[in-house]
Amino acid sequence: MRKKIYKILEKVDKRIKIKNYNLDSQVGDIKYWDSLSHLNFLMSLEEKFQIRFSTFEMTNIKSISDVEKSLNKRKIK
Repeated sequence: MRKKIYKILEKVDKRIKIKNYNLDSQVGDIKYWDSLSHLNFLMSLEEKFQIRFSTFEMTNIKSISDVEKSLNKRKIK
């Protein structure tokens, strides 16, 4: 799952190199990951996994770990 998340994040913004970060990296920690990249990232995840994040989830997902937890709750592999 983690590799899929990383791949999607890097695809959303080619300037992001996930090898420089870890699961606890947050929006403000990752260079080029701004609010627009964040929204595009979440929308890409929705498309890839055929899900919909609630507004609450979208505003509370702040790290790669948060994304992974949210997807795991949905039992997505």
